Amino acid sequence: MADTQWARFEVFLQEKAGAPHLDVGSVHAMDPELALQNARDVFARRPDCVSLWVCPVEQIFIRTKQELEEWEPGQIPSGGPREAYYIFCKFKSAGTAELVGEVQAGSPQAALIQAKQGYAAGNSPFVWWVVPVQAVTRSEPEDIDPMFKPAYEKPFRHSSYYHVITAMREAKKEIPDES
Repeated sequence: MADTQWARFEVFLQEKAGAPHLDVGSVHAMDPELALQNARDVFARRPDCVSLWVCPVEQIFIRTKQELEEWEPGQIPSGGPREAYYIFCKFKSAGTAELVGEVQAGSPQAALIQAKQGYAAGNSPFVWWVVPVQAVTRSEPEDIDPMFKPAYEKPFRHSSYYHVITAMREAKKEIPDES
């Protein structure tokens, strides 16, 4: 049986200008633009958001602290054109990956080595993510109002509100039908 799932995209959200982008989860979509729209609908309905990024999961080079302990630096491809990579780190086991910087490298592996030298700063992350900048589809600053403002205008219903609806349905059942 053929796989019927759309491609999976990792979602990164920035709550306010100047804050780092954080990994918030993933969505499935046919293409990056639809992934960005799905990400907005899933992850930016209520929290503050000024920027969303999506990246195909298969483009992300991920290594855990344990994997790096066994990693042989000789396995790193050399040469090739240099490109920009975003570096994300997860510093707590229960935390989320956070953007810590950007490097230029010839491969994701080389980018990880550079990142370890420049961004660990005495703190050993549980997980490193290396994301090619060119693989990221992002919302633009002019998208803030059309993409994120409508969520603020939607009425918020706290879960305690819903008992009123249930009570009203029960009350209606007790009213005799006059037909």
